Amino acid sequence: MSTPQPPKQNFMTMLMLGVMIFLGIQLVMGPKQGQQDTRSADELWAKMLQENADLKDVSVMADLRAYEAKYNAEADQKKIPQEVRQAQILRANLLVVDTMVKSGQYRGQLFRDGKVSENWEYRKLDKAYTFFKPKYEAYFHTPMWESVAVEVTPSAKYPATQRTAKEVYDSLVVDLSPLAEKEPVFGFIPGYQLIDSLVQATKAQPGFSYWFAAFLLAVVVRGVVWPLAQRQIMHGRQMMKLQPRIKELQEKYKDKKTGQIKDPQALQVEQFAIYKEYGLNPFAGCLPMVVQLPLFWAVYQSMHHYKFEFVKGTFLWIHPGATKFLGIPLAPNLGEKDYILIAIYTVSMVVSTLLMPVNDPSNVKQQRLMGVGAALVASIFMFFYSLPSAFVLYWIFTNVLSTAQSLLSYRLPLPELTKVQTPTGGKVIDALSNAVSQNGHANGQVSENGVSPDFFGKKGTPKANKQRKRKK
Repeated sequence: MSTPQPPKQNFMTMLMLGVMIFLGIQLVMGPKQGQQDTRSADELWAKMLQENADLKDVSVMADLRAYEAKYNAEADQKKIPQEVRQAQILRANLLVVDTMVKSGQYRGQLFRDGKVSENWEYRKLDKAYTFFKPKYEAYFHTPMWESVAVEVTPSAKYPATQRTAKEVYDSLVVDLSPLAEKEPVFGFIPGYQLIDSLVQATKAQPGFSYWFAAFLLAVVVRGVVWPLAQRQIMHGRQMMKLQPRIKELQEKYKDKKTGQIKDPQALQVEQFAIYKEYGLNPFAGCLPMVVQLPLFWAVYQSMHHYKFEFVKGTFLWIHPGATKFLGIPLAPNLGEKDYILIAIYTVSMVVSTLLMPVNDPSNVKQQRLMGVGAALVASIFMFFYSLPSAFVLYWIFTNVLSTAQSLLSYRLPLPELTKVQTPTGGKVIDALSNAVSQNGHANGQVSENGVSPDFFGKKGTPKANKQRKRKK
């Protein structure tokens, strides 16, 4: 069993593994109608229009993928121009978003009328916003954003029968903003209010308060996990001191021909026996990671709820007048995605990985590659997912603080390992052994179990069945 990695690497590796598993499940389990459906694009479009009228947001979302695949296949055959294709695909996405928004508002009205017990309005509108945000980033600078419209079924709030991309997006932001302010994270955490209190602490100054709130949040969260992370680091260093014995065990159970472990179960039993002998739990390092995962998600959700307020904030090159740098688009505010900030995060992760001490000197290359791999996976995820720049800033600050803690902790003196159990399971009487040594008994000689050989009196074994003479 290998020793635990430093806390940041451990946490990021598990987080990225979870993300990749989630994306893999989405890819494998996603609908395949686009490959199997025999209906034409026009038939699928008619079905989507009916689903819009019936407010079937889940069904229309599933049919969108099938429609896009079918439409693109037919467009290839008909040699339809690329601009016309993009307009129709945008139109299909508009239809889906309109359905999701109106379905959410309908569910919200049912809740307010007491006809359902759960209010899904925020979740449905937020899902619609998350779904449509990439289209906004791709087209809001183009003429199509205001010109492309889709025919929809009117509702009481939106009586128009045609809606453009700009109209749908702008109205969605207006409807979602007050809901995000009221919706608690995990049902009880006032996430919006927590972020807002940090912003208001410095008078909500656009060029300072919003990015500084991300820094303050990183300090607060790091302060919460600091003691646990510190314990994990020191625990990992103690585990590292047992590596020579663990390596000996691995060599003992290794098949010389194949290089594989002959009996993994027996090896694991002996490894746990060594850890138990010194009072170490190989799984103790998992606690900080378990604590950080819900904290990470709570922070993300809180900043996600505050995303419409982050558009008021700026940071260095991130401001409304920014356009491009070396051909790279720049974010106009801290509520939008900024590619340069993501690149800085990637560099900070790689540098911190290279600076981080390695627990297992014989496995330096593998641990370095795992750390760099986790950094690259996180960065790729950020490039393709719409994250507010404020959240990327928070993660950069967190990374810097975490690296600083690790570097400082590895410079602290490490207590010596002491046995708490004998190999057979008995307790080691360290206190008694120390007392004997300090009182000068045993003349400097101490047995293997830590007790002086003459602690109990005269040396030697009494002769059997021999009575002592009494004084007359």
